[in-house]
Amino acid sequence: MRVENLFAHTEHLSILYHERLFCVKGFDFREHLPENERMAEWIRTFIAIELNETLYRALGEVQNRLKRDHAARLIRWVAPENIHITLKFLGDVEANQLPALHNALVKACENTPPFALTLAGLGAFPNTKRPNNLWVGATGQVEIAAQLAQKIDEACAAFGFPRETRPFTTHLTLGRVKKEVSPSERASIGAMVEAVHVNALGDLRVDHVSVMKSELRPSGSVYTRLYAIELYA
Repeated sequence: MRVENLFAHTEHLSILYHERLFCVKGFDFREHLPENERMAEWIRTFIAIELNETLYRALGEVQNRLKRDHAARLIRWVAPENIHITLKFLGDVEANQLPALHNALVKACENTPPFALTLAGLGAFPNTKRPNNLWVGATGQVEIAAQLAQKIDEACAAFGFPRETRPFTTHLTLGRVKKEVSPSERASIGAMVEAVHVNALGDLRVDHVSVMKSELRPSGSVYTRLYAIELYA
């Protein structure tokens, strides 16, 4: 199939991002983009609330509790130091777009005061009957987190990034269920989640949000903070 036809046939696929599908089954679309876009630097980017060392350790301990169960082998665990609260995932962003995006995010975060969260509770998306992701939840001033996520979503939409279609929920992903897992195995994962009770793990004072770079490596994802945006009333 010719490249222009392949783009036409894939424009409605969920794996198509901003009408550029960079790599599917070894086919690299960057080779067929205009020269100026091929030469551009693209950075896999997301906006998040980072944690403190105490909470990283506490979440690692929750993972260790879950790993005692036989069903834990069916999960790809997130490294504790990579766990965060995602406010907005952007995907590939052109590097020269980041300064303008940063300025827009600073404006979006204006008049949002620092707020407090408490990490507590364990669950699964979409539910424990057919889990895909395992998470720890949060209590406290979660409505401020949701309002902040909405403001950030609106700011990013002005740059052409898709709006979020699902309501924001304050959560931290502990692990993702492997794709090849059977329905019965998923049920065993759900039972594991329901059997483990996670009380309050600690408090988090959120006084900034972070624009993060994500690098996908054979050993796992590596996250680097690009910008920190302070919160103030």
